[in-house]
Amino acid sequence: MPSKHADNSSAASLRERILEAARDLFLAKGFEGVSVRRIAERAGCSPGMLYHFYANKELLLARVVEDTFVKLDALMMRAAARGEDPLDRLRNTLGAYLEFGLQHPHEYLFLFVHGHSHLAPDVQSVFETRGGACYNRLRAVCAQCAEAGLLRDGMGNPDETAQALWASIHGLIHLLHSAEGFPFASRRRLVRRQIEMLMAGIRKT
Repeated sequence: MPSKHADNSSAASLRERILEAARDLFLAKGFEGVSVRRIAERAGCSPGMLYHFYANKELLLARVVEDTFVKLDALMMRAAARGEDPLDRLRNTLGAYLEFGLQHPHEYLFLFVHGHSHLAPDVQSVFETRGGACYNRLRAVCAQCAEAGLLRDGMGNPDETAQALWASIHGLIHLLHSAEGFPFASRRRLVRRQIEMLMAGIRKT
């Protein structure tokens, strides 16, 4: 007779297969282009079994988005803990965000496909909580820099500074993924140059 542990392990494995199938199909065809039946087929289960774990397709999308934000937040958290002073921690945090966006292009860009006002409540909640946590990692390090008197005059507002930095690094990620035919410099050098220019622009001289 199968043990309860084996049953739990099997259920967890199926749940993960369903989530992985949904992630792959959403990234390939978009949320609207994928049916629950197709996700179930990809995961090797029946639609009824899928609904046992996930009540609807929107909840699946919420979990996919949540997983992406959790990965990003973990990288940013480790980066924000490294460095001898707040400017070092800010530099590391920007680097971690860029690294994630460039190494996980499909997952990263998928976060910005949908207008937030049109999202289902479960998905909207993930953006507000998990996505907000990622933003707050960056904001907190900007606040540390401001409190330590390390930023130029007029840059003491951590929200303004964090959002300006975010817009800049997001723009680089999007450009590198969307303008594939352009003869860019090596990504490593370009990322390093971008971060150094941003840091030079905000730190007190």
